[in-house]
Amino acid sequence: MPSPSVKPVEANRPSYTVTDSPAFVTVFKRGINAQESESFFTLSHPDGLPGLSVSLVHIDSAPAGGRSAPVPLPAGGNVSHYSVSTSDPDVRDGVVTYSVTVTENLGTGSTPDERWELRASADVPANWSISRSTDAMDVNWLAVCPVAELTVPADALELQKDVELNAHGAVSGNTFAGTVPTALAFTPHYDWAYTGAAPILEITTDTTTAGPSLKINTPGVYEPVPLAFTVTTRLTDAAGLYTGLLHNESTPATMTVHQRVQDIVLVLDRSGSMASENRFENAKTACRVLIHLFNGLREGLSTPDRIDRVAIIAFEDEIAGFRGGAPSSRIQTLLPLTPLTEAVDAIDDPAFDFGVPGTNTPIGDGLIAAIDLLAAAGPIVDQRFTIIMCTDGLENSGTVALVPSSAVNGAQSFQNAVNSKQARKDVLDTGRCKLSTIALGPTADQNVLSQLATFGAGKFELVNNPSELAGAFGGMLANAQTVNLPVKQTTPTTGVPDPDADPDQGLPAVYLSTEPDADRLVLAVTPKDGDTTFTGTIQLARWDGTSYLPEPVTILPTSSDRATSVAKLPALAQGAPIHWRVIHGTGPTDAVELAPGQVLAYVDLHLLADVQLDRDAYLTGDRMHLTVRIRQDDRPITGARVKAVLDAPAVGLGEQLTALGAAPTDPAQDEHDEPTWMEGRIGTLLSRKKWHHLPRTQPTGGLFVDGTDELFDPDGNGNYTNTFAKVFKEGTYSWHLSVAGQDVNGNAFTRELNTSTFAGIKVDRKATTIKVTRLHNDPSGLLAALVVITPQDARGEDLGPGKDDSVIWALREGTFQHVLRHEPAPVQTDGTYQRVILYTNRQSPSLVVEAADVVLPTIDVRRRLQGFSD
Repeated sequence: MPSPSVKPVEANRPSYTVTDSPAFVTVFKRGINAQESESFFTLSHPDGLPGLSVSLVHIDSAPAGGRSAPVPLPAGGNVSHYSVSTSDPDVRDGVVTYSVTVTENLGTGSTPDERWELRASADVPANWSISRSTDAMDVNWLAVCPVAELTVPADALELQKDVELNAHGAVSGNTFAGTVPTALAFTPHYDWAYTGAAPILEITTDTTTAGPSLKINTPGVYEPVPLAFTVTTRLTDAAGLYTGLLHNESTPATMTVHQRVQDIVLVLDRSGSMASENRFENAKTACRVLIHLFNGLREGLSTPDRIDRVAIIAFEDEIAGFRGGAPSSRIQTLLPLTPLTEAVDAIDDPAFDFGVPGTNTPIGDGLIAAIDLLAAAGPIVDQRFTIIMCTDGLENSGTVALVPSSAVNGAQSFQNAVNSKQARKDVLDTGRCKLSTIALGPTADQNVLSQLATFGAGKFELVNNPSELAGAFGGMLANAQTVNLPVKQTTPTTGVPDPDADPDQGLPAVYLSTEPDADRLVLAVTPKDGDTTFTGTIQLARWDGTSYLPEPVTILPTSSDRATSVAKLPALAQGAPIHWRVIHGTGPTDAVELAPGQVLAYVDLHLLADVQLDRDAYLTGDRMHLTVRIRQDDRPITGARVKAVLDAPAVGLGEQLTALGAAPTDPAQDEHDEPTWMEGRIGTLLSRKKWHHLPRTQPTGGLFVDGTDELFDPDGNGNYTNTFAKVFKEGTYSWHLSVAGQDVNGNAFTRELNTSTFAGIKVDRKATTIKVTRLHNDPSGLLAALVVITPQDARGEDLGPGKDDSVIWALREGTFQHVLRHEPAPVQTDGTYQRVILYTNRQSPSLVVEAADVVLPTIDVRRRLQGFSD
């Protein structure tokens, strides 16, 4: 590795030697008498340096400062009232030497502090020497290129989070001679790059850090893949005078990424409410489909001592409410951690028993059971864990509560339960585990489940149609495996009409394509909307240039789906995209209806796209900044088209529950699965409005602030961005991104990406109403005032009822009526939050209220009663 240095390091020495540096710059002072010539210095460097550039710049001594145009050396030229010339270059033993002379032409001479700058650069490290010709030349400072030694782990595991790359020693005691002016303030910056056959999304053409380290997430691999990293260290100055001059690239450091064994646990809600709308039947189908897809993605990768496994846990609880002690025996491990091939056989056996939906909803207990199952499955070494949990309701029972305020009567909060055992913390380490959540239907707590997925470094999704569960489970698997969905369509991806299709009616088929270097294609065809079982067979065919030929693959026939996979695609591709056709039937002659949504297809590994949001959670009024990153191994994909579709809440739950007001809650539908207060209110709302779920909308006519529905790559680095500024309603915002472009070899590719996030109400201090009313003749004999607060956002959206845990009251002087009476705090159904304040004649009570993390203006009760605002 080159080690740039300058010696000596003191200012104003007769000569300096620069070693192993592609460039250097020095500033010196030299005065010249009127119309005289002065020899400045002698410069030596290797002859024939590629990319050689040497120049001299005159720096004025005027207070305002100033810089002349550079004079190239050894050519020479005129600058200001000086002319610059050099001696004939003398080449000896591969080293060229020449002296530089400056002549004053104006006849006024110069001041003693006249400053000059010499800068030299080449494409390769070189040795340079500069010697002053007279003691009258004072060298102020000299800087050479920095260079950092790059250290990376020699070995890393696939899908590992926050692997750190470190650059050391960029600037040493021999980087500068003399004292660089404070105004320049040279600081190192680090440009990161790598080469290798796997995509790292954190590194692109302009990945720069101000600090000497970078954290990356390793890609998924099927075999050991070496990746060679480099870091180019740049010295930048505050004035920007030397940007791009002083830089150097490190010696490559290699890290080999290794495949790791993977365990997945599926956690299913089996509470009574899951019996409605075929929710549990669809969840069973989704479980089977996910296991089939997982098996296809990992087929052929296990070894006798490294086996991928999957498990299924179902949770319910016969006891309503939270409590201490042991969890319910109805939290069951339906399938223990089982090798994939055995798991496929087990779940496809008609005798496999998922059980039937029954009682209450202990979500926290179900998750802890999954965590403990992984913790007890042997030493945690290099495994990759994935937990996928699906529920249709709010938690209403158990010994572990997701919401801390529900942890009563001896129950633990989920966070405390995790922290109580080191093994649980080890399992949930986000470097090895992804915890993803699915909110099924309108009564699931979307906010809590979104937060849980963020905590677990996983993915959150809202599913209102139970028949879409299989696709949601597949999306969770794709997120855990870092694989992508190609775009599916009902017309051939070749652009050529299907020769098997009826010219008038077409062919009921689904078409997709894979790029030449994709490793494998995995797909499952699921039942049509409204069905929970699959009948018939499928055909997967590949375009040979003139017709679609059936691909000789094994179709896994089960009651839930038809699944298959094709590995080693590059051997089939032969450098060209592969165009596929999927038919529900044995062939074109008996093909029956097949919708693109029924085909779950995933492609692995080299061309990868992902979508990121700029925040973990949002509030109404916030902006959402989306970024889609697209890489093909070590190169960014530019020039792609990224289009967005948004499925957003059309109404806010808080405002709707506020409008519902004091309407009585409808009776529970299932006596064995006792709904929470909030579930009851939501059920009543849906019943009164005759809604299946809260209304949703897909905005059109320009989603983003620039009036388009697309994300763009302004920097040409493969990062496509745009900003959405209409987060107006509380609820889940679900984004669907379709990507179409050409890979680095000019082959067409497509991708589909999905991400969801929850937006809560951003309470506004000005929009929130506060009303204080005097109450007469309180039984306590004290003065009494009713304080009513209606929290709203800036657009008038109500926080709504049921958020009592997020409305905190603090009183100075006086007491709360419910405290004096030893009663629970009052709960309202109309979106207001109320307290009765009791106080004496000598007291001046004041309230501080925090609503959804926003502190409202202090409420002076006496002043409010007198008609004054605070």
